[in-house]
Amino acid sequence: MSIDTADKLFGAPALGDYAMRGVESVPGMLQSGSVSVLWSLIELQDEFGIGGDVAEIGVHHGRLFIMLCLALNAGERAYALDIFGDPPGSHAEDRDRFVANLARFGIGPDHFELAVQDSRAITPGAWPHMTEAAGNIRLISVDGDHRRDGVLHDLALAGAALNQGGVIIADDLFNPWYPTVTEAIYDFFRGPCGDLQPVAFIAANGPVETGAAKLLIGRASHAPRYKAGLKLLNQDDLKHCDAFAGHADVPSFFFAGQPSRRPLDGAMREILRDITHGE
Repeated sequence: MSIDTADKLFGAPALGDYAMRGVESVPGMLQSGSVSVLWSLIELQDEFGIGGDVAEIGVHHGRLFIMLCLALNAGERAYALDIFGDPPGSHAEDRDRFVANLARFGIGPDHFELAVQDSRAITPGAWPHMTEAAGNIRLISVDGDHRRDGVLHDLALAGAALNQGGVIIADDLFNPWYPTVTEAIYDFFRGPCGDLQPVAFIAANGPVETGAAKLLIGRASHAPRYKAGLKLLNQDDLKHCDAFAGHADVPSFFFAGQPSRRPLDGAMREILRDITHGE
């Protein structure tokens, strides 16, 4: 059963308003191509009836985390984890900017929990302030430690927190500034990653200092529906589908110009149900 947009915690228009305008007012490395595909992903989760909490490892000033928060439905919560300096918490001004940016979009302490901590000190399944949410995360961004072992650890944290229909947003794939991230993602799929598999590539569509490519990762039970839905809604930016890390038919979205997405309206919904057989 799909999730009614009337259940949106911040109102149905809030996500679109942020994606089209508000995101540009928040510093960070989230490009318009990623915004376009992630917006479609959120619509697909609502259509597929996939609820749950949202989270991000490495929130910086909140550019992506705000988008995740604005996707929340009634009764859901957001979880943020960031080191904010070394030692943890030493850059208090960054934490304050993060909290202030959320407040500008109506996101207050009642809506999210923030852990100021090095993720390497956390055992998968034991994220602080997240015991009730463990295993109930539907969207989680991984953009923390960029060293190989750190990325592998954060992907394990994300996988342990993910619910059955959840998706991991892995940042900085193929980023020339951080080649160890790409190395870690390949190694993740070579290792014991369970039923997790690549869902889609989102190419960078700007200079490296404004962001990099992302890889969406989901469970085998839901990956085919996500792939079908993203290829439908973002068909104008679909470059091709190819195998990656031993998994077939992974769509790549590339942006020659401004990203172009199709809203999940009545017509698109009927097509989606046909190609996914109403699953």
